[in-house]
Amino acid sequence: MFAILTDHHNLSRAFARLSMLEAIRVKRNLDQVFTDLKMPSIELIRKMREEGLLTDAYAPLQKPNHDTSESVLQNHLAQLFLDYPKLKQALETFSLAEKVTFKETIDIVVNALNLPSESLTEMMANEGVSVDTIAPQDPQQQQIDIVRTRLNQAAKSAQVDAQSIRARLNALAHHPGDNPKPDSHIEQSSVVPLRRHQA
Repeated sequence: MFAILTDHHNLSRAFARLSMLEAIRVKRNLDQVFTDLKMPSIELIRKMREEGLLTDAYAPLQKPNHDTSESVLQNHLAQLFLDYPKLKQALETFSLAEKVTFKETIDIVVNALNLPSESLTEMMANEGVSVDTIAPQDPQQQQIDIVRTRLNQAAKSAQVDAQSIRARLNALAHHPGDNPKPDSHIEQSSVVPLRRHQA
């Protein structure tokens, strides 16, 4: 799978055959999957390579040999990149070095996507026309985004609660004298004299 998803030749051909609306969806999926996979920044990747921390997994730039015909393979690639859950599932099996190589490959072949020009994007923004209106997200992807938002909110809430509890415990540990002492009258009344009990 790694060799197929870093195949510059077929990826470029697959991207070039997409319509503009499909290209927008693919670009959106790629941006989201890199966010969800917590990909390192370009600066961090460069530094990791310089110091030998990141094992090289460069894909060959030459045209690879495949048993499947190029047209069929390119069609499968196009469908994979249009389906966010399948794309993410495929990339999750990659090592960090392979994910980095995949991202570096995409940074090159993404130029083959038939995306709106900067001037068109600017005109649309100036007149309040959103790309999402023209190319709405896939309903399944919208549901994933909703779940992701709820999980993030729950995680933040849990983190705030944990910090509040930790702050209270720290306050009690540093100021033990503030703890209320038990009422001596209640404590004495709860003790039954041994002689009375034996009687």
